[in-house]
Amino acid sequence: MIKVKQTIRALLVVIAVAVVTFAGWQWFGPKVAATNLQGVTTKVQPLKLVGIGDSLTHGVGDATSSGGYVPLIKADLEASGQYDVSTANFGVTGNTAKQVQRRLDTQSKLQQAVKQADVITLTVGGNDLMAVLQKHFFDISAGDVDRGNAQFQKRLNKLLTTMRQANPDAPIYVFGIYNPFYVYFPKLTAMTTSVRAWNQATQKTLAKHSQAYYVDIDAVLTKGGTTASKATKASLKQALAGDEEANPLIFSEDHFHPNNAGYAQMTKQLWTKMQQTRSTWEHE
Repeated sequence: MIKVKQTIRALLVVIAVAVVTFAGWQWFGPKVAATNLQGVTTKVQPLKLVGIGDSLTHGVGDATSSGGYVPLIKADLEASGQYDVSTANFGVTGNTAKQVQRRLDTQSKLQQAVKQADVITLTVGGNDLMAVLQKHFFDISAGDVDRGNAQFQKRLNKLLTTMRQANPDAPIYVFGIYNPFYVYFPKLTAMTTSVRAWNQATQKTLAKHSQAYYVDIDAVLTKGGTTASKATKASLKQALAGDEEANPLIFSEDHFHPNNAGYAQMTKQLWTKMQQTRSTWEHE
């Protein structure tokens, strides 16, 4: 019994010492200062990105069916931790410049999205060029391409003017076009020459507009990192059957649109250009 009382007394002494010590620390110990995080955290900036155009914006060839480069550029922006990105995808497969213009002129949802956008991207021109090539498939000439190119540039100019009237400030990033058939027919120079002329003219058209930027995808998608040497119909048949010389960045089911790797390359080119022109879309 005596031992029990001694144990209880000792325990009470320990508790009393602890209470006194805690109280003394609270009263006389160092005060806790508020942590100053200024300069450490970054305010997250909301960004609205609107993609407009043809199948390249729609995302044909994207195995995830999530919209090609549009969700990829969103991911790149948000990976920095500085941006909260919302996107709207107005890509329609098969659209020419004239058809994109019609949608801009008539669709209120698209018009409102352009007006509110912080960043606008545009893919257009591939279908316009293909229309010229298909019309003159067996007797294509430089004159045919030049006339088609001139007509396209007028329509591109109108597209840019329409978007700029709706939104005076947002940068507009316009993707060039590419030659998906190069690895199959590298010696058929008509397509390569046409694509090059088309892209050069597009850059001149963009130079006439404020904050309109060219995104080069011809350099990364046309050759796809391959060095093909065959230029026969037999090589095309092999490529269609899964030949290893096929362009690794092009969708294997149609041999025309980018695949996931191709869209990643498109996004890389876009992100590089956006970083170079950050002041046009990043709010202070």
